[in-house]
Amino acid sequence: MKLTKRNGLLAAAALSASTLLLVTGCSSGGGGGDSGNKEITIGVLTTDTGTYAFGMDETKAAIGAAMSNFDGDMNGGTVGDVTVKFIYEGTDGTPGSAQSKVKKLVENEAVDIELGPLSGDAGETIAQYATTVPEVTFVNGAASPVSMTLLGAENFYRFHGDAAMWMGGVGDYAFNELGYKNIYLLADDYSFPYDNAGGFFSEYCAAGGTITGASWVPLGTTDYATVLTKIPENTDAVYAGLGGADAAGFLSQAVSAGLDVPLVGGSIAVDTTALGAKADIAVAAEGMISGSPVPGAGYDNPEWAKFNEAYAAQPNAEFDAPTIFSMLYYNSVMPILNAIETTEGDLGDNQSAFRDALSATKWMGPTGEITVDENNQAIVDNFIVEVVAGDDGTLTVKNVSETKGVTQESTKSYERFSSCDDLQ
Repeated sequence: MKLTKRNGLLAAAALSASTLLLVTGCSSGGGGGDSGNKEITIGVLTTDTGTYAFGMDETKAAIGAAMSNFDGDMNGGTVGDVTVKFIYEGTDGTPGSAQSKVKKLVENEAVDIELGPLSGDAGETIAQYATTVPEVTFVNGAASPVSMTLLGAENFYRFHGDAAMWMGGVGDYAFNELGYKNIYLLADDYSFPYDNAGGFFSEYCAAGGTITGASWVPLGTTDYATVLTKIPENTDAVYAGLGGADAAGFLSQAVSAGLDVPLVGGSIAVDTTALGAKADIAVAAEGMISGSPVPGAGYDNPEWAKFNEAYAAQPNAEFDAPTIFSMLYYNSVMPILNAIETTEGDLGDNQSAFRDALSATKWMGPTGEITVDENNQAIVDNFIVEVVAGDDGTLTVKNVSETKGVTQESTKSYERFSSCDDLQ
């Protein structure tokens, strides 16, 4: 799926009222600096409590892997002749928590660059806040709502696809190749799943598919019994737009309930953080397809192998393989470090040279080449993957197909929906 480049939308149109940030003035924080700074501080915002509590360790593992390219570690090091230091702040993934912690980093710690956050609703909040502190450069972590790069913030960058881009091609594949004519929608009730599911179902519905019903559940739901009873008999597959513990919990209960239809996963449902659960989920998970910015088995890229090795060496690496979150933070921090090296730490003149270097990014990373469009949104490669079980029963994913140079060419940002008609 190709989504179209947007031409500057108003922030109020892109954000829901719940995520708008109440700002009481400009930051007194960093971002100025002299030409040729010899020390740069990067504030890192990620999650350390709630459903995605593992985010802090995954983020530190990603940054540690990136800094290993410069003989540094997760706390910092030397990039060229510039000393780089990281300061970490954890959130629970909510807008309020993100608002509090980003202001602490920018206004109290006076960081030069802000990296993060991890979650979708928090990401919209940070993108809005970036418009109020133009002297600081913001680079997104793993948050992926479509709207984040629609706000016209010239100091905000995203070096991975948005949630809708990640599902490109999966809707056509589900309908035309797998023959799923009727799909039930289950997803967490917040911005990331709206866009992730919207990217899938807009394509699926256009191909001729039907949504047989929808359940939007609160993040952190533990009991899916009622949802499982709502799935109509004529359903060919269930779309599971869940992640982490939520995905593992649903898959386990689907096995116990004897759910006998295939699954289409949201992008984080097929991540290591869900598939690595100790619960009995293989019967439900095996064969699940999804779209992902992270490749599966069969992907041939020496940079991918290099990143996997560097990730495994990190003391904070919690999983056997990189997760979608560590992968996205790695792909986000490396352009920062490359730009610092290119500009020799020049943060003078409102970081203009540094931002020019970010905008000129053309980097061959672990998931393919990353470049940047006119809205500071990455152009990336994307993957359709399928969950498979190894001989030992361990769940992983294999590549079904790969699409190169996926662009965000649409102004479409999704809200909660329950039918194909809602997407028109």
